[in-house]
Amino acid sequence: MNFRHTLLAVFINLIWGSMFIAATIGLREFPPIFFTGVRFVLLFLCLIHFIKVPLPKIKPLITIGLLLGSGMYLALYLSIALAENTASIALFNKLEVPFAMILGVVLLKEKVDSIQITGILIAMSGAAVISFHPSALNDQPALFWMAICCAFAAVGMIKVRLLTDVHALTITAWISLVGSATLLLTSFVFEDHQATVLTNASWVGWAALIYTAVMSSFVANSGLFYLLQHYPVSQVAPYSLLSPVFAVVGGVLFLQDELTPGLINGGVLILAGVGLIHLRAMAMSRNNKVSN
Repeated sequence: MNFRHTLLAVFINLIWGSMFIAATIGLREFPPIFFTGVRFVLLFLCLIHFIKVPLPKIKPLITIGLLLGSGMYLALYLSIALAENTASIALFNKLEVPFAMILGVVLLKEKVDSIQITGILIAMSGAAVISFHPSALNDQPALFWMAICCAFAAVGMIKVRLLTDVHALTITAWISLVGSATLLLTSFVFEDHQATVLTNASWVGWAALIYTAVMSSFVANSGLFYLLQHYPVSQVAPYSLLSPVFAVVGGVLFLQDELTPGLINGGVLILAGVGLIHLRAMAMSRNNKVSN
């Protein structure tokens, strides 16, 4: 990867890491379900030209929208809203990698070797260290919802991999369409005073909401798709380990998060486990090219 593309990869993960900070700020003014629904409306407006697809593709796209829009993002923002320490859930978010690998084995009969299994076990042990450390007791509900988020993300990624001949931004457009419709309806059932929130929200709250929609989901995802057009996944994916690092640093600097021993040790284990999985994937990709 050349220097310019390396900077782009780092910038993408800076956006994703700072998304946790922006969302935490925005959720101080918006109810979490309503916040998620409105951000999807904004994202859909950015992607409306990508919504047209052949009729047979609509059903799987709705399924993906329910998993990644209604399910994953609802759990994500509930987790952020409940978290006292944003850094812990940002690190926990990387569990989507071993979750997806486990589901790939179960649902797609994919093969994993002993090194990948070791990476999964290391990452899971890191999650356990964070979850059961005394300093994280108040964050148990947030960690629970982040685990649910990772589960939805893993199932959604499996469904995306089974979908062929659909542009990546079209998938994102359908996620935003399904997510906005279902989450706004859910908000009006379980939350109150949405109109008051819209009129009384400060420019800071609106800026945070717009940032999570436009920068995180549109700009960063577009940059990711651009990189994937030029490089294999095995070269792009390891940079995702930077996003929780940026989130942790941002949480300490801007949200007064506390770096506890449990968070540090658990975070190192999660990133080490996920890093090992990525490194093994890179090695296997190189070996496959050589053998072919």
